[in-house]
Amino acid sequence: MDEEFHIDQMQHYLDSDFAYWNPKLTTPPMLYFLNYPFIVLLSKMGFSILTSCRLINTFIYPTITFMVLSKSFQDKQKALLFCILPTIYFYNFLFYTDTLSITLLSLSFQFLQQKYYFISSIFSLCSVMSRQTNILWIIYICIKDYLDQNQTKLQFKDPRLSILFHINALFNMIIRDFKIIMRNYKYHIFIFILFIGFLYKNGGVVLGDRDNHQLVFHAAQIMYFLPVLFIYFPINWDTLLQYTQLSIKRLLLSRNAKFTYLIILLICLEIVHNWTHIHPFILSDNRHYVFYIWRKILSKDVYRYGLCFIYALIFVILSRILIIRKEQTFQLILLFIFTAFSLIFSPLIEPRYFSIPLLFFYYHCQFAEQSLKKQLIVFTLINCIIIYVFCEVKFSCDFPQCRFMF
Repeated sequence: MDEEFHIDQMQHYLDSDFAYWNPKLTTPPMLYFLNYPFIVLLSKMGFSILTSCRLINTFIYPTITFMVLSKSFQDKQKALLFCILPTIYFYNFLFYTDTLSITLLSLSFQFLQQKYYFISSIFSLCSVMSRQTNILWIIYICIKDYLDQNQTKLQFKDPRLSILFHINALFNMIIRDFKIIMRNYKYHIFIFILFIGFLYKNGGVVLGDRDNHQLVFHAAQIMYFLPVLFIYFPINWDTLLQYTQLSIKRLLLSRNAKFTYLIILLICLEIVHNWTHIHPFILSDNRHYVFYIWRKILSKDVYRYGLCFIYALIFVILSRILIIRKEQTFQLILLFIFTAFSLIFSPLIEPRYFSIPLLFFYYHCQFAEQSLKKQLIVFTLINCIIIYVFCEVKFSCDFPQCRFMF
């Protein structure tokens, strides 16, 4: 939807008008800086600016992401599955920041794991300059890297030890390793300090179009994310079905499981009832699938609250799968916290906002290699349908370009 604003900005930069800034753009200019030399080259080869911009997003960044994730996951099927997730794949064909943002974060985390701290910080800075909210994920990957290095220190033989005990042990470990942390992550800490300065100078997170991008408390975003995570989960669907059946069976037979489910259900109902934000775009922009999901399903109380039973069940199932080993509990909680913070302040319901949280859930899920062919086939078919509808189905509306977008 906003591609025309990105293209307009790119055109001004190509004309050496670096003082211009399109007031509708909310993100920093890293997308244009990194693409600039490639677009100049493609333009000399006869491609239009629009085609040049899209070609880079379509081929270069997804290829880099696939190569990086293949190495990180040590599983090409899993890397490919992430790259073709419908929430991500569609935007590869448009000149948007999402594809670049995922590529830069993947590179930053890869180099961090290999202990190339300075190189990682360069990609971290670029990722924040492509999407400001990536600062959260820069903090997350530093914490995760530190925990991965010190995982054995957080393993305790007594299974009765509470999560508070683990948190206390973690804080003691951080205090003890403070000098090591400052030495290893000093460049990333400097990026965080720069970001605080940016917030103070800019007076907020977004650069432009602030009226439509006000920060609100929209906790219902977590509820919308859970079904997406469940459907896109990087595990064989037969195995996922087995986990689902086991979770339902345990729920029916165990009092503790029933009590836990009831608590989660009440939390879901509370969130949906009190912290659902309805952005004007959701009600008016009929080019997006979310418009129809809201109008047909989420706007009706019987569905909105009825879905809470499914949200709670999905949370129970995923928690059962994700906690593979007891020592991973804290890392899982940490991931849920950062996912929540990345989503709950966004007023808009956009599936593409789920892409980066999905990326780090894929990192977390280190299962034995298994066949993901069913997902690959189904998601490929879904992508083909989405692209076909976008290209071929046109309709009348109040906007210049009336096509259905994911």
